[in-house]
Amino acid sequence: MIVNTKWLERYTDIPYSPRELEEKLTYLGLESTVKKNPVERIEGVIISEIKEVLPHPNADRLQICRVDTGSGTMDVVCGAPNVAPGQKVPLARTGTVLPNGMELKPVKIRGVKSEGMICAEDELGLSDDHSGIMVLSDDAPLGIELKEYLGNGGASIDIDLTPNRPDCTSHIGVARDITLLTGNELKIPEINLKESAEPVADFISVEIENKIGCPRYAARVVKGVNIGPSPKWLTDYLTSVGLRSINNVVDVANFVLLETGHPLHTFDYHMIEGKKIIVRSAADGEEVVTLDGVRRELNEDVLLICDGKKPVAVAGIMGLENSEIKDDTKDILIESAYFDPATIRKGSRYLGLQTDASYRFERGADPEGVIYALNRLADLIVEVAGGSVCRGIVDNYVRKIDSAEIKVRYQRVNALLGMSIEPAWMLDKFQRLGCRIIEKNDEYVVLKVPTWRPDLEREVDMIEEVVRIYGMHVVPNARELRIQPNYYENREYQMVEELRQTIANMGLYEVCNNSLVSQNHVEFGLQNLKPVKIANPLGQDMSFMRTTLIPGLLQNARHNINRQKTDLQLFEMGFVQEYDPRQETHAREYQKYAILLTGYLEDKYWKYEQRTSDIFILKGMLQTVLNHFGIRDVEFVPGKHHHFRYLIEVRKGTALLVYFGQVEPTYLAKVWDIDAPVFVLEGDVNVLFKIADQRKIFKPLPVFPVIRRDVSILVAEDKKIADIEHLIWQKGGEFLKECRFYDLYTGKNIDKGLKSITFNLVFQAEDRTLQDNEIDKIMSAIHRTLKDKAGAQLR
Repeated sequence: MIVNTKWLERYTDIPYSPRELEEKLTYLGLESTVKKNPVERIEGVIISEIKEVLPHPNADRLQICRVDTGSGTMDVVCGAPNVAPGQKVPLARTGTVLPNGMELKPVKIRGVKSEGMICAEDELGLSDDHSGIMVLSDDAPLGIELKEYLGNGGASIDIDLTPNRPDCTSHIGVARDITLLTGNELKIPEINLKESAEPVADFISVEIENKIGCPRYAARVVKGVNIGPSPKWLTDYLTSVGLRSINNVVDVANFVLLETGHPLHTFDYHMIEGKKIIVRSAADGEEVVTLDGVRRELNEDVLLICDGKKPVAVAGIMGLENSEIKDDTKDILIESAYFDPATIRKGSRYLGLQTDASYRFERGADPEGVIYALNRLADLIVEVAGGSVCRGIVDNYVRKIDSAEIKVRYQRVNALLGMSIEPAWMLDKFQRLGCRIIEKNDEYVVLKVPTWRPDLEREVDMIEEVVRIYGMHVVPNARELRIQPNYYENREYQMVEELRQTIANMGLYEVCNNSLVSQNHVEFGLQNLKPVKIANPLGQDMSFMRTTLIPGLLQNARHNINRQKTDLQLFEMGFVQEYDPRQETHAREYQKYAILLTGYLEDKYWKYEQRTSDIFILKGMLQTVLNHFGIRDVEFVPGKHHHFRYLIEVRKGTALLVYFGQVEPTYLAKVWDIDAPVFVLEGDVNVLFKIADQRKIFKPLPVFPVIRRDVSILVAEDKKIADIEHLIWQKGGEFLKECRFYDLYTGKNIDKGLKSITFNLVFQAEDRTLQDNEIDKIMSAIHRTLKDKAGAQLR
């Protein structure tokens, strides 16, 4: 953001030099740098007047200009297309060295002697414009140095604004901050607008379809203008901040933008069909041609200004070619609106297009400044281009934008700053900021914050304003620093880290995925949590809060598989959200952990065969986790879900601890473009910790030997291994220490409908050596129970 000191002085008296002002603004939080004035580099260039333009005898594209320097006349050969008699122009005579280093010497051009050069702006180092010679104002005095003439335009200061200060994207805003230091008056220009008898409602109406994107839209109509060059005062101001003059109407719109910080747009009224303005979202794939001549494809994130038949502007960003002001324009429609910052930001990012308008709307324009800016522009258009302003304003304010009310406690301010600042001083500065006092007493003041300061929301924001104005450099340093260590044990955090380390110790790699996901992510899963939809998403792929971690892992798998990394062991620990209107944020959060396996578990090795990922490997990993947290006697229940080929639910009582299985291959191929088997697991961290039993009991190592026995039986194919194991433990008694299932066989020599299973049992006593006859009795009881309750046949 560039401001000019002479321009600033229109709004307040400034008792500082440019360098002093640079320092003062930086102390206020507006980091400033005085720009080098290119005019200072111009030497030996004088103002002259073209008296006569003659054709060159030997060149069709060259002309001979007879110029008056104030002390005589001379002939200069010139090829600029815009040269004309009566113009005041900068003349560099022979012997002059231009800012680009070029020295002018006596020369003949196509046989005609040229005694100097009439300069363009780029040749003087003032801009990049080389479209023609630089034409000065008619009142420019003959014969004086151009440097002297242009050097009265003040100094330009470049301010590096932070995103939270949209109020300082204007000269009035910066001048307001200067008054905080000087105590001088802020002078807001008065508007003396004279309206015609014709009501504006006869010429235009405004309809807002997207009320979120455009809370307010106002318009005026000015008739009978004359498009032409701008007066010198206007072009001087624009040039001082690096803008090029276009025509009087466009220039004065830019002037009001830089004066008030409120972007406006002017349309050729006769290009607006149907006498109507409609504010709506663009359709996906809709195309427009913007003022820069570029055809752009839009999506629904882009807000459009349309007439009765077509788009005429990209709201808050740039106008379109089909409604721009031209040399023959006579009637003008002026737009002044407040657009939602998030909407403009998304549209600007999608188009890859940032303009002076979008820069301000993205940060937050002043919704209550819409009418002042509109009237200011209408008044200045009449001043510089003539015409008459139709009576009244069309102001469609569909969604009221209000500012905060903040209670500021004087004692709190001084306690936080470690200072003693008088309440009267604070009140003066608050009012100079534009705050309105609602209530005050000896202890506090209640302020209504101005709408041009959307960053002021809390008491601490006002305290920041106090210290910003008072001066950070005068805040005393603390004489000593006291820190009271707070020691406490966060058991939940420790358990989360234990879970993370337990999974990582099995050779898995942790990933971290975005919590903002697309719709197909939240449609996956077993628990069917109602998703939280983002009100203003950055894009369709980030429009929901995730309800499960597994789609993120599937996305990781696809990314790696597409790059020929097909052997993956991944896990993630993170939060998921469920929509819950009973919560203050309308969202309930759960912490989950998830695992994904696909491909081989280890690299090829000459001595061992590679193991392939499968559901049993996944179950083994889960068992490691459960054992670590002391969770036993869980139930593995087969489940069904259209996203899974095989699905197992793991329960402890009524609580669902985990579910795991193989993702359905057709779903994987269709939605995720993965053609390899993928196995996933997801569990709830809070449920796991709730039933965890991490009590450690230490015993001496047993000194008595163990007795091992196998149980081999035939059972029906549909019998669950877990049910058989449960029956064995029931009858195993206190001496049964281990029961390990290690063999399953179906096929030859086994009747159809049956399967052969084998368990290895380990018996041990802590106080003596067990006898075979004791174990024989236990084994007999186990055999009877398996026969009676499971229909087992002993092999």
